[in-house]
Formats: sequence, C-alpha cells, structure tokens
Amino acid sequence: MRRGVRIFSTRLAKLLVVALFLAAAAYPQQEYKIHAKVDLVVVPVTVKGSGDKLIADLKKEDFVVLEDGRPQTVTNFTIDPVPLSAAVVLDTGLASDSLSKIQKTFPALAGAFSPFDEVAVYRYDKFVTKVLDFSADAERVETAMNTFREVKPRTATDATVARGPFSIPGPVINGAPVVPPVQVGVMTTSPPKISNLLNDAIFTAASDLAKREHNRRKIVLVVSDGQNSGNDHSFDETTKSLLEMGVQVYAVGLDQPFPYNKTSVLDDYAQTTGGDAYFVNSIQSIERSYSAATEEARNQYVLGYISNNEVAGAAPVFRDIQVKIAGNSFKTLHRKGYYQYP
Repeated sequence: MRRGVRIFSTRLAKLLVVALFLAAAAYPQQEYKIHAKVDLVVVPVTVKGSGDKLIADLKKEDFVVLEDGRPQTVTNFTIDPVPLSAAVVLDTGLASDSLSKIQKTFPALAGAFSPFDEVAVYRYDKFVTKVLDFSADAERVETAMNTFREVKPRTATDATVARGPFSIPGPVINGAPVVPPVQVGVMTTSPPKISNLLNDAIFTAASDLAKREHNRRKIVLVVSDGQNSGNDHSFDETTKSLLEMGVQVYAVGLDQPFPYNKTSVLDDYAQTTGGDAYFVNSIQSIERSYSAATEEARNQYVLGYISNNEVAGAAPVFRDIQVKIAGNSFKTLHRKGYYQYP
C-alpha cells in the first residue's frame, strides 16, 4: 500500500512540474527594459602657464567645461599617464637645408617614445607611403627612420614633367617646340606644380590609428614645412576624421617665416584636435620639440561629461567645446568639439 502511495506521489509531482512549465510558457513573465542614450564625451586637456610650462596638480573642480556655451558637469576625471599610439609623418619634400637637419635628429625622434608606446612611420611628398606599421620595438622604429637618411631633396623636375625626345608635344625644330600662330601666348615657362600631400598623409595615419586599442592616446606627430597641395582629402574632411577618431595632431613646423605667427595649416590641425605645434629651425630646437610633444600627449588631464544638449533632427550636430581653469588665465589645449549623433 505504501509503495503504491509513493508511486502515485512521484507521478503527481511530475505532473505538477509539467503543468507549471506549460503555464509559464502560456503566460510568460513580461520583462521591462529602460532604454536611455548615454554618451560620455571625453576631452583630453593640456594646461600651460607662462613660458608654456605645463601645469600639474589641478583638480576636477578647477575645470570649467562649456558645450555650445552651456556649462557641463564633469563626471569623470583622471591625470594618469597613458601609453601612446603614435603615427610619425615625415615630409620628404622639404627644402635641402631642412631635410638635412631632420635627418640628423632621428635618434632624438626615436628616443622621444617610451617602451610602452607603439609607433608607425609614414613619409609623404607627392605620394603617401607607410614605412613601418605600428611597433613597440625601439630598434625597428629607429631603423625605419634611418631609411630617410638616403632621401635626396626634391626639385621641380621631380613633378609630373616628362623628359626625353618624345616628351615635347607638337612639331619641333632642333629640339625646340614650334608654336602654331593660333597658339601664340599659350605656352608658359612657369615651373610645374609639386604636390605636397599633407592632408592625405594625416588622413591615412588617422585611419590606421582608429584601429588601435582604445586604452592608448592616439596622436599624429607630423614634421613638415606645412606646404599642402594636390590632396584627395580636404582640410575639413581630414579634421572631421581626426575628431571622430579621437586623434590629436602634434606638428613640428620648419621653414616658417620669422617671427612665427602660427598661421600655418600645421597650427590649424593642432588647435582643432587639441595637440600642439612647434615652429623651429635649429637641430636642438627640433629635438626638443619631439620630447615636448610626447610628454604633453602622454600627460594630459582627461575630463568626461554627459552632454546636456540633445540633437533635434536626424543629422549629427557639431558641438563646440571650451575648457577653462577657474580663477586662472592658464592656456588650455583641447579638441575644439565633437559630432553629436541623434
């Protein structure tokens, strides 16, 4: 009798489990989810005092952040140094004297990076070429830079002018072109234009930097005279890419008129992205600018805030950012804004 009761109880328990499972399937519990769009705006900031001296030991409360003129509340703050992902972009279309100076500074350029940084090397003039992909091996980086020692200064004949007996269009007499009467005044003795693909070089470097790890500060360190022509990418297109990818430009400017008034496109890139520009001429000042750039980039205040602005339409909106130091006239370097998406 007891055995029959146990069997019945076991079968009853199984039936109850099945009934509960079927009931749960027939009347599933409804899950409630709250969807909220939260975008943390991250702004690395360099603060300088008189003589361009870096200001340390500031606190979160010392910073005033405005977005489109509206005060923002800083929720995240850090001063911890971070490793760099650096794209070194070298202009090989420099004048002979400047190119010679740069070729003597490669040990200092390679030495400006720490063992925790990773470096890629690019060159540009009328073409953009990646010489070395990102590497943390200091010897590989210096070897890549040393390949530029063999680069010769470029001349006007290196442009798109063809040479040889078949390069002169139309009839010739004793090697000189004959201009038909209807074409008088068409020919010119102006030298051909030489392309200097600064925009394209920075755009290429930024695109590669976008693929690097998020816990690194991403910078382009460009050494150039600022000559800029023949590009596929405009300045505006390139700066938009830099801002969207969180890349800062540090520029070492050569062959600039004295006094240096920072009207170069190099300074425009630096100011827009939150980097810095150094206009130098001597070998010693060039070398100092390398270490100054990497020191600034590695040791920045990083502010984070949740924007209290909202996008009304369907298109992204550019938000202007201003960062000030309360009660002080310190100079702040930071990206000038970002694109807020709906």
